[in-house]
Amino acid sequence: MKELTLPISLEQLLAAKKQQKEFDAQKTYNKFKCDTNYIGLLGEMVLNDYLEAEGVDFKWVKFNKQGWNDPDFIIHERSIDLKTTFSDVMWIQEEKFDIYLYAQINREQNELTLKGWLPKEEITKSKQTGINCKKVTRGNRHDWVFEPADMFDIEWLSFIGVGVGA
Repeated sequence: MKELTLPISLEQLLAAKKQQKEFDAQKTYNKFKCDTNYIGLLGEMVLNDYLEAEGVDFKWVKFNKQGWNDPDFIIHERSIDLKTTFSDVMWIQEEKFDIYLYAQINREQNELTLKGWLPKEEITKSKQTGINCKKVTRGNRHDWVFEPADMFDIEWLSFIGVGVGA
């Protein structure tokens, strides 16, 4: 499977940590809290910079928003949720958007790798059949875990303007 690895600058890392700390202080959401919540914002910042540099026509829906009803990006009228993690799998609770893009940050936090993606319809189908996903329950929270091997190849994202080198 092809992947797209993007550099993370120290400035991006520090800005994401600072903005996440300010956002967490608002306490306006009921998200699972941990010391690494900033990586979602960091992933968005890195992808935003990449899309801008590539000249893609898109909209970044800024991270520090009230509630979780907006996607991270809109590209060619498709809503995209970037799922950034240190994990080797993509975690989803509820599929609301058109495309779920899985990105992994390395432990050194200097690279973001886009590893695969799934459309909302595939996620719904997998959850209903139990094929190509695993359900994880933590208290009253249910998450669905998807392996990169069960996702579409990143090079197929060319239809939204994300190019992948050979």
